[in-house]
Amino acid sequence: MTSRIPDDSHLQCLLRYFAQGTRTALAPIQHPDQITNRRVLSTELPAINFREAAVLIPIVHHEGRYAVVLTQRTEHLSSHPGQVSFPGGRADEGDHSPIHTALRESEEEIGLPPQAVTVLGALGNLLMPSGYCVTPIVGLIADDTPLTPSPREVAHIFHVPLQLALNVSSFERVRVQLPDGERELLEMHYDGYRIWGATAEILYHLAQEIAAV
Repeated sequence: MTSRIPDDSHLQCLLRYFAQGTRTALAPIQHPDQITNRRVLSTELPAINFREAAVLIPIVHHEGRYAVVLTQRTEHLSSHPGQVSFPGGRADEGDHSPIHTALRESEEEIGLPPQAVTVLGALGNLLMPSGYCVTPIVGLIADDTPLTPSPREVAHIFHVPLQLALNVSSFERVRVQLPDGERELLEMHYDGYRIWGATAEILYHLAQEIAAV
């Protein structure tokens, strides 16, 4: 596998972040809404009941700059139809690690061969009110790797410039009415796409981490 030698300052920060050594005490990803944080950390959702899942944050050199690959889910899916997300999903019995889950799901959803990904590292877990414990995995994709959306799951594949995705000021806090009440969410808008919910929370967390490097 060959990857472009990075010269982008945001990618350099990302590489330095993961080059700090084995990160054994990763900070969990916080929800912007404190009610949600209290719920997922309380006995209402005991840790033993969380189902393991993993997503890939794919970084690729695209049209002269580094970018994060995101997908828009198809409208007919029962879970989060039409929303923007990372490739990924829940762990299968045969998955031996979150990395394996993220790479397997990415191959299924966007046709990304596992051998085309250089894994940089993992972030802390995000506990979801839906009962999932999501581990984000950051990976650098080899140049010129074709991506093909799964017609069943992915409506579109698009790219968000890394300098935008890793800038905390790209995100805004909004209050929305959800079935269980009003909640505070993070969101970012790019090229007609609304990036919000767990996807925005993960990117915002990563942007904060990189800003501290």
